[in-house]
Amino acid sequence: MNERVVALDARLTRQMSVGMKTYVRELVARLPEIVPEMRFLIYSNENLAARTSNARFVPVSPAVARNGGFGEQFLYPRQLRSDGADLIHYMSVYAPRRSPQAHVYTIHDLIHLRYPAYFSWKVPPYYRLVVGPVARSARAVLTDAACTVADLQRYLGVDRTRVRVVPLGVSAAFTLDDAQRVQRAVTIRSRLGLVRPFILYAGNHRPHKNLMTLVRAWQALEAPCDLVITEDGPLGVEDAGHKAGPGQLHLTGTIDVQDLISLYAGCAATVQPSLYEGFGLSVLEAMACGAPAVVAQTPVLLEVGGDAVDTFPPTDVPALTRALTRLLSDERHAEDRRRAGRERVQHFTWDATARATADVYREMLR
Repeated sequence: MNERVVALDARLTRQMSVGMKTYVRELVARLPEIVPEMRFLIYSNENLAARTSNARFVPVSPAVARNGGFGEQFLYPRQLRSDGADLIHYMSVYAPRRSPQAHVYTIHDLIHLRYPAYFSWKVPPYYRLVVGPVARSARAVLTDAACTVADLQRYLGVDRTRVRVVPLGVSAAFTLDDAQRVQRAVTIRSRLGLVRPFILYAGNHRPHKNLMTLVRAWQALEAPCDLVITEDGPLGVEDAGHKAGPGQLHLTGTIDVQDLISLYAGCAATVQPSLYEGFGLSVLEAMACGAPAVVAQTPVLLEVGGDAVDTFPPTDVPALTRALTRLLSDERHAEDRRRAGRERVQHFTWDATARATADVYREMLR
């Protein structure tokens, strides 16, 4: 049998989130080793060096890499066609409308269509004119969570039978043992002046993140406790600001990965109050670091967290306050959540993501 060739669209652009770029890099690093019987062409504007003999890097010019432009839509298909791959994997929503070969397509979530008001006016037309046609013509659409399958059908008209759910993985950098967790906690507390136990929210501040519920629940706590919120942007909680909390509100702004890991290591609990998530990778990263996690009862967060997380109805402030109070006051329960989280996260590795993705390639190339 002839060696099958898979082209990986591994372009990395400013429109892509950190999570989208991580997905591309992690799969590009693993797929050639996991699928030695296939040959891979890695198309990218960054030098994603191939580490195996069955992979070759193919440079992409800045004009071709730019999302939504002439290069992506007209020049890139010519480049892909010239190398004659048997299958193309478009690894983000940014793709040529007319693919020159059979393709599979990764769509992590459809938050841009669920909440269009949060994004540029250019986004809905791009989804209507490009993302929809590419998804409907794909041999398979890969998505992170089962909860997104209905959205793919509702918003893009994708046949459910062509969707493959492939969960994401957690970087090994987030995995800490107890000694590492304690050391990181001491260091970050000292550097940021965190003298009280603290609750952590890590993520952006868009309205669907539901930070109002988190702030009000924190304000209702009786035990001394700080609240740490990462990233920049308005919190949307101005009308809650008149009431003092049980400690200090720390707004860190943008932080690097190492500081994020340390904050997860040092927190009494991490909270994801979001009304909608595509996957909830931050919850898994927190649990890998040993942080007890509390999540809103939204479908994907329940799917990812399983029995390892405490939960609350998304806008129920008293319920979240009770969950946080228990973690702050019941050390045995907090330790149980740490243990359960570490066990849960072992099911989510990038190797597993790569193997499941490779299975989709094999299925589509039969």
